[in-house]
Amino acid sequence: MKIVILDGYTVNPGDLSWDPVGEMGELTVYDRSAPGELIDRALGADVILVNKVRIGEAELTGLQDLKGIVMLATGYDNVDIDAARKHGVKVYNAVGYGSESVAQHAIALMLAFTNRIESHHLSVQQGDWTAQDDFSYTLNTVFELSGKTLGIFGFGKIGGRLAALAIAFGMKVLATSRTPKNVEGVTFVEQNQLFSQSDFISLHAPLTDETSEIIRKETLGQMKKNAILINTGRGGLVREKDLVDALTTGQIRGAGLDVLSMEPPRDRNPLLHTPNVIITPHMAWSSYEARKALIAIAAENIDRVRGDDNTNRVV
Repeated sequence: MKIVILDGYTVNPGDLSWDPVGEMGELTVYDRSAPGELIDRALGADVILVNKVRIGEAELTGLQDLKGIVMLATGYDNVDIDAARKHGVKVYNAVGYGSESVAQHAIALMLAFTNRIESHHLSVQQGDWTAQDDFSYTLNTVFELSGKTLGIFGFGKIGGRLAALAIAFGMKVLATSRTPKNVEGVTFVEQNQLFSQSDFISLHAPLTDETSEIIRKETLGQMKKNAILINTGRGGLVREKDLVDALTTGQIRGAGLDVLSMEPPRDRNPLLHTPNVIITPHMAWSSYEARKALIAIAAENIDRVRGDDNTNRVV
């Protein structure tokens, strides 16, 4: 079996091994591939592994030997699913590898607003503590997570893990879900209640027509003035212009974002220059342990291409 990884760098920048995938067949790895390089690089491949490169009708037409596309991700919106179905190409995604990593990052973004560790460290390095008359000082009022309300929009595996971490911090947890659930310590509410009652709102729903730009002027207007929005899901869940307006006018207190509508962002994206925003570069998913698990799942999915196991199969 010939296997080609077309954009492997973000999954494995060198601190992990591709051996679990290599054991499945003859492996070629490319860190990055431009659109015009995809067909030539994958020619003759039985299976290709992709993260963000786009695979559409043209690529599938040009890759006559292709039997399977294995996603190095949970999302698969960069693959033309209808075209894959037409060409008889199986598509598999990776589910559940990053729950711990993303939930931990969401908590880290929340703590970045309450404790401001980095800004205090920089203040100390700049000599502010040395110049103090008192043994202790803070740059801002520090609040505890305990007793605060976390609203989780979208309650899948990541939302469930985040709820457990939040409960351990002593937080009250509200959640919305398309399917009824009974989870100890979590109260399931309607969307408007989630927005209006939460001190922190964390987004974990998939990006669909229904959830696209769910954070917009109307929903931002339902939030508390002291609310902080956390988004480690998809940039498209937020109408960025409306969020900038809400932050600029003080409609909400802050936003911690790991994802944006365009990645990498253009410098003119106003969120990069808006006060009370903390932005990280789409890294919530990328702990060492999560990426190692992702490679293992990808290897299992390659094996499924050869058989009849439909676990993780999209089409």
